[in-house]
This record gives sequence, structure tokens and C-alpha cells, in this order.
Amino acid sequence: MAIEFHCPYCSATVRAGDEYAGKRGKCPHCHQSVYIPTPPERIETLDMSPLDARSEQERERLLRETKDLTRKILTDRTAVDSGPPPANSGEGPPPPRADLESLVFQYAESMAAGDLATAEDVAADLRKDLARTDKVVQRILMDEMLPPRLAKIPRPVLVGFFKQLRSG
Repeated sequence: MAIEFHCPYCSATVRAGDEYAGKRGKCPHCHQSVYIPTPPERIETLDMSPLDARSEQERERLLRETKDLTRKILTDRTAVDSGPPPANSGEGPPPPRADLESLVFQYAESMAAGDLATAEDVAADLRKDLARTDKVVQRILMDEMLPPRLAKIPRPVLVGFFKQLRSG
């Protein structure tokens, strides 16, 4: 008995011999490689093994813990990100790390918005302590998820902004 199915590329009806079930072949119409399905009557049913209640509970506990930690991290980041940008006159001690991070965020946001005057003012403050600024930038870029304030800016664009900050 022949297997009959529709090509996923050209929608033509294709017929193949039973011996080709579960293999790949070329559609005679469009010559694309297609999967030849196994007829339902030839598919074996397998009994499911019973769930291990302990491992399922452990999986759910770990999932809850992961969600809680993620929520806490995002909350902590938002609290740091939402602080007001510091005013640094260039005199005195360098800004604290959270303020430096806010300045980096403000620089990237200004660049993305096309507000180059503000970006250059912030960049001047950041260049006063370029070593610490580089550490903050590297930490931001090393994170898998960008901080919420920068999430809308594509990562390659951010990298370009930060290279410009360093070379300016």
C-alpha cells in the first residue's frame, strides 16, 4: 500500500512506497527534500512510565525558586536604575557605583534618543573615572539580560555607543 501525503513546500500530492516510511525523499514536483510520514496504523503505542512524585515536586520547587530569584533581581535592578542621575562637577570623589551605573544608562539612553548634547555632557562625567566606567560597562554587557532601562536598545548599538564613549 502506498503512502500518500502533501508536500510541505509545493502542496502537491506525493505517493511513496511503504518501505520509505519514516525516511526522507525528494518531492517529484518541486525536488525539495521531504519527510515521508509513517502511516498511523504502523506506529507503535508505548506505555508511559508513572510519574515520580518526588522528582516532580523537586522540579516545581526549583522552578518557583528560580522565578522568585529572577523577580528579586529585577526588582533590585529597577530600584538601582530608577535613582536620579548624579550631578558631578568633576571635583571631589568619584560618584558611587550606583550613580556611575545611572550615568552609563543615561548616556546610552541619550545616545539612543539622539540627544547628543546631553550624551556628551554625561560622557565627560564618565570619562573622569574611565577605569570604573569600563567595569560598569563590561558588567552590563556581560549580563545575558540587559537592564530594563536599556532593554529596548539593540545590544550591537549599545556596544557601539560604549566604544564611542571610550574613544571620545
